[in-house]
Amino acid sequence: MNESMNRKGRNSNAETMESTDPLSMLKEDHSNVKKLFDQFEGTDDEREQKQIATKALNELKVHAAIEEDIFYPGVSETVDDTELMSEATEEHHVVHFLIDELESQDLDHDTFHAKFIVLAENVRHHIKEEEGEMMPKIDSDEAEMKELGRRMAERKQELMENPEALSRKTSRSSTKRAAQSRQTSADQKTAKTSGRSASRSGSAKDGDSGGRSSTRKSSSKPSSPRASR
Repeated sequence: MNESMNRKGRNSNAETMESTDPLSMLKEDHSNVKKLFDQFEGTDDEREQKQIATKALNELKVHAAIEEDIFYPGVSETVDDTELMSEATEEHHVVHFLIDELESQDLDHDTFHAKFIVLAENVRHHIKEEEGEMMPKIDSDEAEMKELGRRMAERKQELMENPEALSRKTSRSSTKRAAQSRQTSADQKTAKTSGRSASRSGSAKDGDSGGRSSTRKSSSKPSSPRASR
């Protein structure tokens, strides 16, 4: 009997996942995290704020993973606005960066509070653009959206049941972002060095050119009358 009930439960979950609309699913996540932001801002109790923030960060990580791994790749070709999709991806990088700082650093309350408020402002802006600009431009048929929703629901369930997988993914993403940041800094340093070298080379050429010009001017002076005689 227990096995029958478990099987029935699994079948029910599968049916729910198959019928999940991806846009409704994401909007529900958006609504939940915005409520947590409001709760954080509506209390002055530091302990309560930390608990709310921890819950919000976990929900954001799961939500971001689903969008990055499944939703964005699934709809990018149907959204006729590559700039909008690129901007959404970059906004995710900012959110991940702030989450990393909130979770990995031993911050005093004021700093933690300030960073979380900045995170909330960025996420609210991201949600507004995603729901108001990106989602209306998605041009996929019903079958494609249904399959996308099923995959997203499965992935969400996996991440909620196995948070370690999300931690490993977040750690890899953090390492990748750090490497990208170091590469960007190295590229900028190389560009500056190249610029200084080019500037010095240009100055040397100018000086050399000026020297040759002076030499030519000196050589072209008419000879003195005494030398002519």
